[in-house]
Amino acid sequence: MSSEHVVPAGGVEKEPFIPYVAEKDYPEHLKPILAPYATRMGFIPNALKLYMHRPEIAETLWKLNSNIMRDPSSTLDQGLKRRLSAICSKTNGCTYCTAHCCDMLKKPVGASSEGWGMSRDEVTDLVRGDLAPRNEVERVCFDFARAASADPATIPDEIFDRLKTLLTPPQIVELACVVGFWKMNNTIHDALRIPIEAHLEHDTDFVHA
Repeated sequence: MSSEHVVPAGGVEKEPFIPYVAEKDYPEHLKPILAPYATRMGFIPNALKLYMHRPEIAETLWKLNSNIMRDPSSTLDQGLKRRLSAICSKTNGCTYCTAHCCDMLKKPVGASSEGWGMSRDEVTDLVRGDLAPRNEVERVCFDFARAASADPATIPDEIFDRLKTLLTPPQIVELACVVGFWKMNNTIHDALRIPIEAHLEHDTDFVHA
């Protein structure tokens, strides 16, 4: 699956093939859910502007995103899940999501928007599979994410054996949900041909790393 057709040339952002919903037309009841996205990312992504055509679906997807990626009940580290989001998006070939996920990993820690302080080289190594995992838990999560994103029906038994040894059942379920959520996200965003934001054009190269 490839998103090369949405990458702008020369920093000129393409128009979507269907129009974005204007901010003045956003439903009032969704603004409290949308506001944390704008704060966390530093802008309102193009994807969210298209989701506003179906606010009922948007509300469900945004709550699902928060529940899987950053809920207080999480059993997996949030930074690990953010790294997994980049791995999954790159494995799935989604330029839009890969650029977004990698950009967030590169942002400085403690800024007004979410950031994880990784260098560009570290992020490149991460999505290539060359970055050494921090521990064996991270290693098996990386291996599972790549294998499950590529083909969930053919995940090697040895990965499942390591999962059962290193993770709890709630962590394994959460891990599978992270992988499945990004597969869905990547599919939706590729299928809608969402143009990459001009300021993220330099991060589209990560999908080909």
